[in-house]
Amino acid sequence: MSKFKKILLIIITIIVIASCLILVKDYYKNYKNVAYSKEVTQESTGKDLNVSNKIPVLMYHDINNDKNMNLMKIDKKSFEEQMKYLKDNNYNTLTIDQFYDSIINGKKVPKKSVLITFDDGYEDHYKNAYPVLKKYNLHATMFIITDYLDKGTLYLKSNELKEMSDNGIDIESHTTNHPYLDKLTYEEQLKTLQNSKSKLEDICKKSVRFVAYPYGAYNTNTIKADKKLGYMMAFTTKGKWADLNKGAYALNRIYIFPQYDLNNFKDRIDNPSYSQIVHPIKAIEEAYYSILAWY
Repeated sequence: MSKFKKILLIIITIIVIASCLILVKDYYKNYKNVAYSKEVTQESTGKDLNVSNKIPVLMYHDINNDKNMNLMKIDKKSFEEQMKYLKDNNYNTLTIDQFYDSIINGKKVPKKSVLITFDDGYEDHYKNAYPVLKKYNLHATMFIITDYLDKGTLYLKSNELKEMSDNGIDIESHTTNHPYLDKLTYEEQLKTLQNSKSKLEDICKKSVRFVAYPYGAYNTNTIKADKKLGYMMAFTTKGKWADLNKGAYALNRIYIFPQYDLNNFKDRIDNPSYSQIVHPIKAIEEAYYSILAWY
């Protein structure tokens, strides 16, 4: 074997070992966090966590036709197509309280039930998503970054938030400034979760009891803070259909990406074991053209 090949083999071996160690570390961290979520849920509810309704929780971000670099953006036509499909095919869109009662208390909901969620609190949630939800009489939940409210044109205004809250849209927490919660101290996590909750309750005049973790990142301190502040459930960005298998503070959600066609969408709301691999060539093309348009 030549000297070059030996060096190359050593480099590849180091990369493989390093990758494996990272995967093991992430697995252990996630396992520990999920185990704590299950423990807290078991203590609070006394429920058998292996016996729970499974419900798809859809996760949206931007809804617009702008040429920007947000690879999680859904264009308006695709979003309406998806919502129309739900309406035309008799899907039941749950309120956040109905979802809670089903997952935690075992309350029966129609077989074709889904929870629709939006993250961050973009202005286009009010301008582009909200009219479609009203048109088809669909429920939804919006997780809001409170420090971004009333600032510029990209994010929601407080009066828009209040209007949606008064008309059937559940408004819940996405922290104050979208941090990686697992990088913060317990006190820092408590502060961002408390301040977000208080501001939303002040605007909407309703209790805020649910939170979505920015980037899906959390740790055991996050769950302790959640429980102390009265958050009853928390959502990540991982997984497939939601149930109590990971406890009430690590609930799964389903990414809805722009490269999904209607068949991919149908698969995600009908099949708990759907494949998470979707048209890799199309996904690469979407990313390429999004970046190209941004430049």
